[in-house]
Amino acid sequence: MDGLTYTQEFVLCVLNQKPKLSAFKDRKIAACLLLSEIVELLRDGTMDLTPANRMVIAQVSKAPTDYLKPITDDIKKGQPQTVSNYVRDSVLSVRRRRVTKFAQAICDALVKDGYLEVDHKTYYDNQTLTDRILTQLYNDATAKKEPSEKNSMLAILLVNSGLIHQIFPKDEAQTVELRLKEVMRSDQYHLISDVTKKINRDLAAIIDAVSFVH
Repeated sequence: MDGLTYTQEFVLCVLNQKPKLSAFKDRKIAACLLLSEIVELLRDGTMDLTPANRMVIAQVSKAPTDYLKPITDDIKKGQPQTVSNYVRDSVLSVRRRRVTKFAQAICDALVKDGYLEVDHKTYYDNQTLTDRILTQLYNDATAKKEPSEKNSMLAILLVNSGLIHQIFPKDEAQTVELRLKEVMRSDQYHLISDVTKKINRDLAAIIDAVSFVH
């Protein structure tokens, strides 16, 4: 919608519930943000996975989207890690500085493009736009046709972060969750790639891992 990526839409949904950068220090939300950005890098060819499933920045690639530059630079300067280990280490760091830096970059980009306003470190989303994003997500989940991969990605992020139950009434949240489970299990939806299904499984495992660490 409006040229926004699923990562940007997720950030708007997060800030709609808690309009501060500290919202991204929540472990589940942080894990979802990082994995979503990594998926964008993989899909646009900025990053590759080695045969051992470790992340490496492609030798020949276009410059990443502005808000993806911090995570790209961070991955480039470190030792190659698997996606799961990188996300887990970032999320479990005491101050979550990397997470905050990545979140700041995407918030700045949304402010620059007019999708957010900021005043004294408080972010104000366009409620009409956020409502449209969520309405489209719900309508896609309840329609008889195949849901779009973009809305499926957003649903994965909202469900795994736990935001789905803060945003939607109980019945509607359960409808989206059940539909997502159906789509992820089925082979009949050709728009939903195996990559998206793997992301759903990986993210659920990462959320479990970071949730039980004290």
